[in-house]
Amino acid sequence: MSLLNHASPEVKAPQTLALEVKNLNFFYGKFQGLKDISLGIAEKKVTAFIGPSGCGKSTTLRMIAGLEMATSGQILIGGEDVTRLPATKRDVSMVFQSYALFPHMRVFENIRYGLEVGQLSAAEINERVSSIMRITGLEALGDRYPHELSGGQQQRVAVARALVIEPQVLLFDEPLSNLDAKLRRKVRQEIRDLQQSLGLTVIYVTHDQEEALAISDTIV
Repeated sequence: MSLLNHASPEVKAPQTLALEVKNLNFFYGKFQGLKDISLGIAEKKVTAFIGPSGCGKSTTLRMIAGLEMATSGQILIGGEDVTRLPATKRDVSMVFQSYALFPHMRVFENIRYGLEVGQLSAAEINERVSSIMRITGLEALGDRYPHELSGGQQQRVAVARALVIEPQVLLFDEPLSNLDAKLRRKVRQEIRDLQQSLGLTVIYVTHDQEEALAISDTIV
């Protein structure tokens, strides 16, 4: 993978890395899907992975998330080697292309789901969910089911559910591909605004060059 930094050209101090990938390799049976991938993800920035279908963007993302295990190499999050840890033990959260909302749960229940396996009390969970719903503009939609929401609202629920667990790194796998062009521009700006206001570290997978340039600080 190569890096293209399209931010301001002035010289800046080295940035803190939230995540590092070192010599990552992955095989599907005998087929090598990834070969010697190494990169560093800057803290509190958006890094976009861009390229055609099948080039390894989503596979790399899934290995960072712990949904696929690397054949060899290292993945470090906050300086900790998480290469062999399961997804539940990594401090990351992922927003999928399909949103993956639970159709039988209301918006509030969908968002709080990821907190129910932790050590928080019911009052703490409800407070955190209510807070993230205010931040993402969902406070009036808590009692609705996913089928009662627009595509943009469903996307915001998926983002809120990922944010509520307060991950070190937030992963997006082509999250806007199901939206029309006008709504896609609106929602990507909402994601960018949210990232900047909360100081989030984001990896954003897309095949759309315009989208990558609009939302990211660095492109891979």
